[in-house]
Formats: sequence, C-alpha cells, structure tokens
Amino acid sequence: MYEGKPSKGLEFYDLLNKSEKFTSELGKIALASGRLEVEFIMFLTKNKVKGNYKKATLGRLIRLANENKLLSENENQVFDHICKLRNYITHNIYALFSDSIEETILESENLLDSDVYLYTETAWQLTENLNGLADVIKTKRNNL
Repeated sequence: MYEGKPSKGLEFYDLLNKSEKFTSELGKIALASGRLEVEFIMFLTKNKVKGNYKKATLGRLIRLANENKLLSENENQVFDHICKLRNYITHNIYALFSDSIEETILESENLLDSDVYLYTETAWQLTENLNGLADVIKTKRNNL
C-alpha cells in the first residue's frame, strides 16, 4: 500500500486517518488510558488521598500521587512523560499536520507515506506503556 513517497501536512494526516491499524491503536490508547486513570483513582482512594476524582485528568491524578509522595522521583518522571505523549498523540495530531503547533514529540517534516507504520508503532508502544504502568499502580495498590 505504501510506496515510500514523500508525504506531508494534511496529506499525511489523511493517510493516518485511513489506516485501520493506526486508528485501532489510537482506540487502544484510549482504553489503556482509561484503565490507568481508574487504577490511579483506586490507588489514591486506598491511600486516603482526598479529592474529587470524577473529572480528574490523568495528569491531575499523577500530580496528586506525586504531591502525596506516593511515587518515587523516577516513577513520577516516567508517568509524566507518558502522560505528555498520550496527550500529544490523542489531542494534537491534526494540529501538528495543519501547522497549528510546532513539531515537538512526533515528526511532521520529511515524512514518507510509509511513516504511517512508524506512527502506528509509536501508538502501539504507548498502549503497551500505559497498560504496563496501570499494572505498576495496581501492584502498588495491592501491596498496601
């Protein structure tokens, strides 16, 4: 399907949008993010951290855990990085390719149509990381 042809901007966005593998991985990111958020809520609740978690974002849940010294410095850095990547890939793909934001985390210049595979792999890896981190929080909760 992909021929290694140069692609950029909204043309590349359309390739991503038409890729069932990429959009499937994007859906898995949403599911894994929801799982991680719920694991954090249960972890914070079990640690008696007060708060209204109903509308809390993943970033806010991570900050609450960090503020209450429930995460090591290394854990906090990992969770913060994954949260930023998750936010970027789920909220900024269109903005990236419509030149509304600068390139930061994901490349938008000098792409080939086959780079859809790279974006799909990035989304797959993020899903794996989100699920792995949900397991970490679940283990921490169960070890209390």
